[in-house]
Amino acid sequence: MSTSDSAFEEVFNALEQGDRQRARDLLTRLLRRDQSNPQYWLWMSAVVETRRERIYCLKEVLKRDPNNQSARRGLIMLGVLPPDPALIVPPRLQRRSWQVKIEKPVVQRAPISYKRLALYGLAAAAVIAIFLLVLFAPQLLRSREVSQRPTISFRPVIAETSQPTAGPPTLPPTLLLPTPPWEGLQATYTPTAAYVRTPHAVIEAYAIGLRAFERGDWARAAEYFQQAVETDPTVPDLYYWLGEAQRRNGQISAALNAYNQAIRTSPGFAPAFLGRARAALAGSAPKPEDARKDLQTALTLDPNLAEAYLELAQLELSEERYESALQNLERAAELLPDSPLVYEYRARVHLAQGDAEAALADAQRANQLDLTLLPAYLTLGEALQASGKYGESLDPLEIYERFAQPPEPRVYALLGKAYLESGEEEKALQVFDEALRLDRLNFEVVMERGRLYLKRGDVQAALSDFNRALTIRPRSFDAALWRSRALLALEAYGDAYIQLNKIEGDAVSDERKAQLYYWRAISLEPLNVRAAINDWERLLALGEEVVPAEWLEQARRQLAVLVTPTETPLPTRTLTPTRTRQPTRTLPSTQTFPPQPVSPTPPPTSTP
Repeated sequence: MSTSDSAFEEVFNALEQGDRQRARDLLTRLLRRDQSNPQYWLWMSAVVETRRERIYCLKEVLKRDPNNQSARRGLIMLGVLPPDPALIVPPRLQRRSWQVKIEKPVVQRAPISYKRLALYGLAAAAVIAIFLLVLFAPQLLRSREVSQRPTISFRPVIAETSQPTAGPPTLPPTLLLPTPPWEGLQATYTPTAAYVRTPHAVIEAYAIGLRAFERGDWARAAEYFQQAVETDPTVPDLYYWLGEAQRRNGQISAALNAYNQAIRTSPGFAPAFLGRARAALAGSAPKPEDARKDLQTALTLDPNLAEAYLELAQLELSEERYESALQNLERAAELLPDSPLVYEYRARVHLAQGDAEAALADAQRANQLDLTLLPAYLTLGEALQASGKYGESLDPLEIYERFAQPPEPRVYALLGKAYLESGEEEKALQVFDEALRLDRLNFEVVMERGRLYLKRGDVQAALSDFNRALTIRPRSFDAALWRSRALLALEAYGDAYIQLNKIEGDAVSDERKAQLYYWRAISLEPLNVRAAINDWERLLALGEEVVPAEWLEQARRQLAVLVTPTETPLPTRTLTPTRTRQPTRTLPSTQTFPPQPVSPTPPPTSTP
């Protein structure tokens, strides 16, 4: 019996015993090895907890087996596919609750013929035969059972009624079973072959330590690797594994000692330098230069150490050396063509470079290659938002937020944007509040919440958030611009004008100039008509490639109202003689007025 068949058999045994947690863990391991098996996904759909996770698993079944009726029936139940009478179980067969019914074929063991054994007259041989039968028969029977195992029967839950209903029934989806394939993992699984796998058959502690390491039980792994080191202190890879377990368990100082001991034992052992570089970056006071030297040493000793290229790419990404990061990722991809980490890191580089399309393609590929790689869900969510697909970003971001520990304010900010763009303002406000509870000085979240308050008409709360944003980043163009918009909503035109004038020097791009001219023109109309006309003219001069069409149309309408035949014509305008000047608004005496600008003398023109 193969290892996969044995593990799959254990899934059914666990379900029969009611141990769904173990069944889920076993299926997770099977999916790590082979994500192309539709039966694994089908059974995983029966042991997950939420509707969204069930839908995901069942869709994965149909990707691999488009004609799988069990998966189609399940998706019909969950309201994803339209009802299909051919797949609906008649009412007389319906159940009140969902449970996976596991039916094993009963295998009859052939009775032992004692008469025949007696004929041989060898009692000792009989005992041996019985012993061998008892020892090997269960394994043979299990092999047959796995091949004959029936598939899941998804059945809709339909409330009982006294009268039968015509047509396909309504299918309220309800599954009674637990969590997603990745929840059982204590750390992100990455299908990258372990570099150091030296067999140590005589050291039992080493084998136990490796198994604990694969489960993510870092403390237990470190304990057994320590025993292995004491058994044979001359082997560098034992120190390496000890350091890896300690580093992942948060014992950075102890891990450094283990890596250093590995290097002392064997100065040419490349993985020890890789481990020491990781520890240098993981401490409370990261040492990027030390890490860089160790990574370069590791690659000098072993140019095929793919993980060192990945670590170096991450380091260069953090230092905004994007081209160098991409070069290292290219080398890593040559060595690990199917590693999801290559795609996930490259997606992050593309995001930093502003290439949303390339980032999205790589993030999707990383997620497809390893559904248990949790950071890939965050990167995918960011890439979708960078592509303007806020609604689609909800799924990966919710998965990441649910399982990532500790909670991250940045994730709440992204989730809030997704909810906001999807029209779920209350949810957006809740996650913004939670993000600021974790980090009250998070600039992005403060700005997002301020914009939401302004949209909802809570202008004072919006102004408070924009004031806080300017406290966090006093030179922020966006924070100042939005503060002026809140002031305009309060009809504090003079204050809005002063705020906008302060950031005129920061309006270096045409896009920023368009925003400045538009909002300043609005603030100036009640204060100084001639100055407002100048800003509307400047906005029009930027052209339709920069200025939104509705702003251009508004500028034309306002100029048609503000410019009169008695006014000195501007060189670039055709005046409208039928309109009269709009009277200047009288403001409270406490308001600050900008000085009336002096118009330049225009070239001579004929009277219209």
